Amino acid sequence: MNTKTIGIVVGIIVLALVAAILLLQGPATAPPATTPTTQPKTTTNTPTQTQQTTTTTAAACSWKLVGMYIASEDKVILGAPQPVQPPPGVKTPVIVNTTATQASQVVDIGVLQPLSGRLGSLGELARAAAELAAEDVNRYLTSINAPFRVRILADDTQADPAVALDKLKSLHAKGVKYFIVRTSGEVRQMKPYADENKLILISVSSTAPGLVTSTDYVFRLPPDDTKQAKALAAVLKSQGVKAVVIIHRNDDWGRGLANQLRSLLEGQMEVAVAAAYDPQKGEFSAEVSTLADKVSAVVSKYGADKVAVVAPGFAELQSIFLTAANYPVLSQVKWYGTDGSTGLKELTDPKVCQFATKVGGFVSTKFAPARSPYYQRVREYLLSKFGREPDAYAYNAYDAVWLIAYTILENGGDADTAKFFAKFPEVAANYFGASGLTRLNQNHDRDTADYELWALVGS
Repeated sequence: MNTKTIGIVVGIIVLALVAAILLLQGPATAPPATTPTTQPKTTTNTPTQTQQTTTTTAAACSWKLVGMYIASEDKVILGAPQPVQPPPGVKTPVIVNTTATQASQVVDIGVLQPLSGRLGSLGELARAAAELAAEDVNRYLTSINAPFRVRILADDTQADPAVALDKLKSLHAKGVKYFIVRTSGEVRQMKPYADENKLILISVSSTAPGLVTSTDYVFRLPPDDTKQAKALAAVLKSQGVKAVVIIHRNDDWGRGLANQLRSLLEGQMEVAVAAAYDPQKGEFSAEVSTLADKVSAVVSKYGADKVAVVAPGFAELQSIFLTAANYPVLSQVKWYGTDGSTGLKELTDPKVCQFATKVGGFVSTKFAPARSPYYQRVREYLLSKFGREPDAYAYNAYDAVWLIAYTILENGGDADTAKFFAKFPEVAANYFGASGLTRLNQNHDRDTADYELWALVGS
């Protein structure tokens, strides 16, 4: 082969290699669309494209107490609540230094909490608080030679009402008649069976208005959401908000809270509901797109600093936040949350945190337990066990065990649930525990409470 031929062959090989490289790299980047570059950023309501650039690794968040809503004054204040002491004459937890012994009678308490799934990080706190209470209660019962002891039987509801009812029936078949339960959706599903069989349900976190009446065998240790809506409305007004856009879970709790907030704010500011979503879904792109459209419309009227998004939800907010981060307009307004998400470990994820800090920390309302030595005991135990700040409803779980024990003691050691039902409101009205004073109203809900304001802050 002569030199000329060799040169031609080499040239062909080089051209082939170049063509192969170009094919591997894919087509050239398409030119930008002809959308005018003068479009204001504040009204952008289309998702941005993912950029393949090197970015700094986002840091995780933690939940921080930033303020309080004082119900008696209808006022928002900054800072932490002040320590309080029990009023004179009330019962409190009694912590004794003795070894618990067995008794002839055991009162089983079914702790039906979401120990996995979207509320698992909160359910595990409630279970641990109930277990601590059982230890404290049994030492106290031993010290007074009471005829019974309590025992915790925990099971996972996955925050699924159908699963919760199945677990209730399963434990009832084993003789359990007392239960510490959680969400409004679960309470609604379990209530008919509990009423029919005279099973006592004490909820640590159910707040949907109108769910429970004076004839139901259900007692709720938090106040209902008519009070939380007032707290959230006060926060929004204190920030000078002129328009609110709501995205919420389409369940008893989410609908109830959204409706209460809407009725309180209409006439004082513009209120719109962007989406009521199915909480069992895995992705929420359609709902977030609608939210972006609604927010964009009110931002163009009032400006981003006068617009707020309110998002009553659970751990699915992790997915909603990550989707919302693709819409610039949703990062320009403040977002606010409620008790369903306050304290969730899932929202401290670094990528979620990056969005949360952009939107003001996702300031969220939650029932405020009274700061007392009993509160501090539970808090320190849970901090040492889980390494994170307990959510407010864990303190209700601790108190629920004490309230069961004290009510049975008031009935002479008789664990009959009909007698318990009649006596419990009286006992709750005169008990001050880790969550504070537990006095109930005529519908078996906590009578009154202040609210804490929590926010996600970068660590």
